[in-house]
Amino acid sequence: MSPKSLNTLTQNILHQSVSELIETRKLIEAKRLLLSTDKSIAEIGFELGYSDKAYFTNVFKKKSGQTPSEFREEMKNMLS
Repeated sequence: MSPKSLNTLTQNILHQSVSELIETRKLIEAKRLLLSTDKSIAEIGFELGYSDKAYFTNVFKKKSGQTPSEFREEMKNMLS
C-alpha cells in the first residue's frame, strides 16, 4: 500500500492522518511514561523520537493543553 493510499484510508475511517495517529499514540505513551517512571522530560521525549526537549514540550502542550511537567505534577497530586 502506498503512503498516500494509507493516509486516505485513515482519513476516511478515523478522520485523522497517519501523522496525527502517530502523534496521538506518542502522546499516550508520553503520558504513561510520565506517570510510571521518574525519567526526565528530555529522556521521555528522546525515547519517543524527539531530539529536542523544547519541541517535545511544545507538541505535548499543543495536544494536551499542558506541559509534560504540569501533567506529571497534576497527576501526582491527584494520585496522592
